[in-house]
Amino acid sequence: MQIGILCRLLRSVLLIFLVLQVGFFVLAWVAATPFQLGPWAMQIVPDGMTLDARQMMPTSQRLLGIAVGLPPIVLLIFGMLKLEQTLRQFQRGAIFAKRTIAYLRAFAGATFLSVIFANVEKPLRAMVFNLASNSKAYSITFDITSNEILLILVCGLFYLIAWIMHEGRRLAEENEGFI
Repeated sequence: MQIGILCRLLRSVLLIFLVLQVGFFVLAWVAATPFQLGPWAMQIVPDGMTLDARQMMPTSQRLLGIAVGLPPIVLLIFGMLKLEQTLRQFQRGAIFAKRTIAYLRAFAGATFLSVIFANVEKPLRAMVFNLASNSKAYSITFDITSNEILLILVCGLFYLIAWIMHEGRRLAEENEGFI
């Protein structure tokens, strides 16, 4: 019963997270000015860019930026959808089902790849912009934070848990034959 409630709560938070991530991605490339919410102003720009730099970009360059940024966001969406399916299976009580294990593996793998691609996006975007404009206006930098390293480790842990779940299921099926 508590597993079901927690899974429902996590699925709701996951939906909010997905909507915000996709919204921020779109707004980072198409919003013309900062958002004004009463006394607060909010700037949403692509990682490593300023609002002025993004506003001065021609549409073709923005489209290139979107194209370079799509793989990480698509992988993230796929991974989060697989997590939602995993949580739905947990709610149903199918914790060690083959489908649940496959969803958990897909979530871990897609999220891992999303983090890797997101870290490569900024230098790749700078290279593409430099090639498209025949200039070296964008510096090519690569940075990774401790939070991203932690996320990579957590993805590895989830993949390991899915592998252990698969082995446990295989052993249980094997032992059924002895009874």
